[in-house]
Amino acid sequence: MSSDDLKAHAASDQDFYALLDVSPAATLSEIKRQYRRTALKYHPDKIANPTPADIDKFHTLQIAHDVLTDADVKQLYDNAREARLRKQRERDMLDSARRSMVEDLEKRERAGAAAQRGVKRSWMEENDAEAKLAAEIERIAQDGRRRRKEAQEKLQRELDEEQKVIEREEEEKRKAADRSSQRVDRSQETNVSELERSVKVRWVREGRGVELEAEGLRGLFAPFGTVEAIVVLKDKRKKLEGKKGKVTLATGMIVFTSIVSAHAAVLDGEKKIRSADGDWAIINSVSWASGDGPDLGAAAGSVSKEQDSGPSTSTSDTSKPPAAPAFNFPGLKSAPNSGKTPSFGSFGSAAASMKPNASSFNASARPAGMPSFQDEVLMKMKAAQREKERKALEEELAREDEAADAADASQKANGA
Repeated sequence: MSSDDLKAHAASDQDFYALLDVSPAATLSEIKRQYRRTALKYHPDKIANPTPADIDKFHTLQIAHDVLTDADVKQLYDNAREARLRKQRERDMLDSARRSMVEDLEKRERAGAAAQRGVKRSWMEENDAEAKLAAEIERIAQDGRRRRKEAQEKLQRELDEEQKVIEREEEEKRKAADRSSQRVDRSQETNVSELERSVKVRWVREGRGVELEAEGLRGLFAPFGTVEAIVVLKDKRKKLEGKKGKVTLATGMIVFTSIVSAHAAVLDGEKKIRSADGDWAIINSVSWASGDGPDLGAAAGSVSKEQDSGPSTSTSDTSKPPAAPAFNFPGLKSAPNSGKTPSFGSFGSAAASMKPNASSFNASARPAGMPSFQDEVLMKMKAAQREKERKALEEELAREDEAADAADASQKANGA
């Protein structure tokens, strides 16, 4: 924005300090830091479905930032703002004096009428208006001092809260670093996509389900294997069978490090739901995140080829039924969080009853205009990515705030 435009905005009647929630005595770094924090709430690229009011608010915040960070324009704005405040105080005091004068005139008229009836006024009543005017002026001064003190206390409370938030974020980052250091080596599982190792769990936000979040899901699904990541999606209002009206339905995506763990979560999870085993009574359903189970055809073919190329141990007796193929899934021989190798003999029957895979899916079977499951997953992943970027930006602002506070403290110490 050009200097002439900034000078034009310097005459604005809007209080830019109140808009950014900073004190007129704030330093340049405090103004910039507060602008970034406030603009993050209205930035069109950082919020979902921005309204025209949000966009106007963001533009106003940009104008306030440009005016208050330019020393010359800020001086012009401060002079104009102080003149407006001074005029407002004069008007307030004038209105107060006028009210006192009207009251004094009315009192004099009543006293005159009483004197006509033979009632004498005392000399104290003649000076009553002046005393009230002086008392009103003192009251206004005390009110101003009280407001300044409350503003200082509010600023101190906000600084304390901000410091607590920064400490909590540092603690969460430390815990995240500890968890990441405990993750298992997945170098042998790169051939399995995250979608094939993911399950989708749904529950109703009622009763104990209101408090169920990512950590609670981790505790429920940890017995099936190591959980790589958990994402809780946005709640939706839906109508469920057996429920009157619509209910708030929560959805979570759980990514395991092994497809075997995901398979166990789908099979055993449904059993636990039916038996209402402990906290599993909260869960409504557990299913594959891709909508279908993993395609076991390719795996079976590769295993058969390995058996044909290997040493032959079979006899000439062809009356014996062929041995069932053993699926060599990554992580099967060392399933996490278990004391022995898991056995999933149900893979064979599960493969026979599985739904058609993506290659045989008939797109015309879905209602017209209804997005495919892949589209829904992509939209949810984009929303999660946008939220991740927002959190990363907030963490960066917190780090900048901490560095700025340290620099200010160092500067004060050097000045002292």
